Amino acid sequence: MSEAPFIKRPRRGIFKRSHSDAGLIKDLAIVSQLGFIMAGSIGLSVWVGYKLDAWLQTHGIVLTLFILFGILGGGWTVYRQIQDLYKTDTKKRLK
Repeated sequence: MSEAPFIKRPRRGIFKRSHSDAGLIKDLAIVSQLGFIMAGSIGLSVWVGYKLDAWLQTHGIVLTLFILFGILGGGWTVYRQIQDLYKTDTKKRLK
């Protein structure tokens, strides 16, 4: 015998919809925000380093230093935000 066509069967495949699509969207927003933070901090530091390098005529030394500062600063900011995210998730789970 075959099943009736109106019986709902569980979805199969890799694109299963979870019960909380809002959680997925929130996670994607956080991940994209972290990328923008890194790109913004590196871009701003490159621009400042380039302008200072041209003004001081140091032939790339200041630019290199500011690129490193931008990478370190952006990485530190991303690290802090991930730590804050885990703290808030842990508090929500404990409630």
